[in-house]
Amino acid sequence: MARLVCADEPAKSEKRTTTADRPEGLARDVTAIKVGDCLLGYKAVQRRMRASRWNHFRGRMREIEKLIRHRHGDIVPEADDALIYVEVIAGLALVEFREEFVDVVLGWSARWLPWAGKAEIEEVIYERTKLRFSDLSADALGHALHLSYAERSALDIRTIGAFDVPKRKRAKLQKEKRRQRDRARKEEQRRAAGALSRADYLANSLSTVRPWEAFGISRRTWERRGKPMPDPATISDCDPISLAA
Repeated sequence: MARLVCADEPAKSEKRTTTADRPEGLARDVTAIKVGDCLLGYKAVQRRMRASRWNHFRGRMREIEKLIRHRHGDIVPEADDALIYVEVIAGLALVEFREEFVDVVLGWSARWLPWAGKAEIEEVIYERTKLRFSDLSADALGHALHLSYAERSALDIRTIGAFDVPKRKRAKLQKEKRRQRDRARKEEQRRAAGALSRADYLANSLSTVRPWEAFGISRRTWERRGKPMPDPATISDCDPISLAA
């Protein structure tokens, strides 16, 4: 059976196109309409574009930029250790972009280190490519950037480690923080339900109030007599209340 084609032949190469004036979040697909082996034509349909997945390189790069803004402002000032940021970004970009990473590093450096010449940046890139390189660990980045645990916590940095607190200890500290948050949340829930705090409970407990002393008797005797409570207005600091047996 001959194969019928009712659409222009060049349209076959345009399996998927995107229009410039499409609404944001939508893409245009060109879908083939077939009946068995017969190609009847093509139709354009719009589909909802999926939100882009979190990218590890971009996430770390944004946190490095947050650190730069915190330490230096809008640009990295010219200093002896300024190019460490370029070296770190070059290492991350090399893993992410491979052959195209040079342009990424040059573009990033032009934004954050505008005073640095291209030859200077390329030298850092060259030194980085000479290393047998794999993705940097969080702690290795923390040591390279000299990021302290206090600075890391203040800036809410999560993908970069700290030079002064190792990963295992950070995990323990994070676990303790979660426990404290859980305790605080449960405490708020108990207060909302009308439960007394421990301080209020102890302040009003019998062991603290000791009402039997107002009658000059022991606790056991006070309990046998029905646990009478003294009237605060009639209690004397000096003389106990007489209570008939």
